[in-house]
Amino acid sequence: MRILLVTSSSTRSGGARQALYLAEGLTERGHHVTFFTPRASTLRTLSDSMRWADLPESPGQWKGALESAMPEDAPCIVQAFHNKAVKRLAWYGLFWRRRGVVCVGYRGVVYRPGNPLTYWSPGLDAFVANSHACATVLRGMGVGGRRIAVIHNGIPAARLVPRRGADAVREELALPAGGTLLGCVAGDKEVKGVDPLLRAFALACGKDAQAGGSTRLQLAVVGVTPARWQPLCAELGIADRVRLVEHSNCVADYLQLFDLFVLPSLSESMPNTLLEAICTGLPVIASQVGGVPELVEGNGLLVPPGDVPALAEALATAVGDAALRAAWGAASRAIAPEFSTDARITRFETLYRTLLQRRGLPDA
Repeated sequence: MRILLVTSSSTRSGGARQALYLAEGLTERGHHVTFFTPRASTLRTLSDSMRWADLPESPGQWKGALESAMPEDAPCIVQAFHNKAVKRLAWYGLFWRRRGVVCVGYRGVVYRPGNPLTYWSPGLDAFVANSHACATVLRGMGVGGRRIAVIHNGIPAARLVPRRGADAVREELALPAGGTLLGCVAGDKEVKGVDPLLRAFALACGKDAQAGGSTRLQLAVVGVTPARWQPLCAELGIADRVRLVEHSNCVADYLQLFDLFVLPSLSESMPNTLLEAICTGLPVIASQVGGVPELVEGNGLLVPPGDVPALAEALATAVGDAALRAAWGAASRAIAPEFSTDARITRFETLYRTLLQRRGLPDA
């Protein structure tokens, strides 16, 4: 198939990474893929082999740029990621139908957009939602179920391979021997829930001590600015138990040490960090938001977002029962294949072929 992927984002956000994983996987399977991004996109630093194309700075020039990459005598799939590109594609698709172009939008957030016109446009043959929660929002806006496909995010196997040995990472974090290490991969934004996580961890440490536990609890939060959170750790009396780590390009280095993964976010659709933890085989505790409940069933606990006492109670429960954590970890390993990039790419291929068939177009 001839496939054009388009993102209007200039960052290496989770959604942009998922678009790149898709582009790389489709290319490896022999499809002709061209990936349009802004010229200065930092996403390009993640792949030297991708066939990149420049999305012009002026949106008025996007249509011509995309058309220049389309074959003249064969059908073509155009998939847009991120809101600005999806809006444009909803308009362009109205002009391209006779040209044999199938247009696909993408939605990876669970809030309702202010302008529904993009989603009603007949210029888009289908929308891919990365969670059932996201699909529910689309249906609530009047998008027909036949135009919606739910395809969960996928994690490349390479993302799960540590670059450093466990001993080296343990030394970096100055972790004491023994004990239980809870872990989180987050960010400084309020929506990522680091504040309630630290407060809940402080309470969990107190519960463990009251129960007479001998466990020396530790918490590692990866992807944050240490100076932003050190004062709160000191205020809560947990500074000696918390390791604050800046952004890492290889979170697998840290996942290999975690005994339990925690996702305290206040809003999510299909978080890559949680998927990476599940694919690593970790037990999880996560906020009951967006598409997260689709990932946590038998492999951990869900708690209300921002509910510090509930999160503390869940942490204490998991910390106090090693057998329970082991059972949750086994459940994560069992469902991990569902969230591989291979499984995700196969679902996209099936969708693209289905859409071509609906339009009476050959599988180019």
